[in-house]
Amino acid sequence: MTNVTTLIAALPAPIRTRPDWSPCIPQLKPLAIGPVKIGFPVVQAALSGYSDWPMRVIARRLGAPYTLAEVLIDRFVNDLRDRQKTRHWLHVTDEEHPVGGQLMGSNPSDFEPAARKLVAAGFDVIDINFGCPVRSAVGGCRGGYHLGQPQTALEIVDRVRSAVPPQIPVTLKMRRGIDDSTDSEDSFFRILDGAFARGVAAITVHGRTVEQKYVGPSNWDFLRRVKQHVGNRTIIGSGDAFTAQACVDMLSYTGVDGVSAARGAIGNPWIFAQAKALLAGDPEPQPSLAEIRSVLEQQYDLCREIYDDHPALATIRKFSIKFARLHPHEEKVRNAFASVKSDPDWYHVLNEFFASVS
Repeated sequence: MTNVTTLIAALPAPIRTRPDWSPCIPQLKPLAIGPVKIGFPVVQAALSGYSDWPMRVIARRLGAPYTLAEVLIDRFVNDLRDRQKTRHWLHVTDEEHPVGGQLMGSNPSDFEPAARKLVAAGFDVIDINFGCPVRSAVGGCRGGYHLGQPQTALEIVDRVRSAVPPQIPVTLKMRRGIDDSTDSEDSFFRILDGAFARGVAAITVHGRTVEQKYVGPSNWDFLRRVKQHVGNRTIIGSGDAFTAQACVDMLSYTGVDGVSAARGAIGNPWIFAQAKALLAGDPEPQPSLAEIRSVLEQQYDLCREIYDDHPALATIRKFSIKFARLHPHEEKVRNAFASVKSDPDWYHVLNEFFASVS
């Protein structure tokens, strides 16, 4: 588990010895994104391939104050029709508000109709992805690619902000640059400052560069510097928030207004309640095997509501493999879930490794 001691050890020596920071429980103010009140400052990130409606609902039930749907390409949204096989992409229910929708694309003009479509679907916040580092996104002039194109990035911000009603906040997701060059950092701050000047309500900053992808540490010192730079503007930190303790550490060290839990929330929807307990000075609660089973069954029920039978099983199998890390026999349980090919297979794994709820 990441804790303050290991975090400090991973930081460069000048940061480790700074007299202006010591590990402590930070004094927090409730998080807000424009007029949307979030409250508790640890939220669920947009997670490609994961943060569908069932995952978001489960996260909300277990303490996430705000979730983001997985990123959608703007042209894909514009072409979507109301069909059984595709309706899950824009599925929003009363239980999950507030919830954000995230867009990624290459052509600024495609963002406007897509943003309006997300608002019509019921999303409370429209988030623009300028951070995705995967090759298909960057190669398609989407996501993190725009960090090297400040003029285009700010045109996208302008178009989305003007396309949606004033009461719908627009936010950004950014990485700290394309690479570690001075030019890349200059472009980052040009987009950051320009986006806030154009009415963006909050910006999530990931402490890795696009070139890093998911390799190497997230630069929390950069997050700290960004927050100091913007003053009372809302910054949400991202990167290496794998555990509840790491979320608390990020808030304490960087001073950001909130933390976006990404990979740390996949298979552990208790991370939000755990972070809340730690911030209150209480012990970190751990789910029992019976509680894990109950949540998996709830999530599978939700999958069946929105997906056909085969996608529902494939989806819950993917999530179950991630939940296995909470089991004392992680590898054995993970392998068992990976071999599931039918409903009876899945329930057999539950019966073998997870206690029934009494």
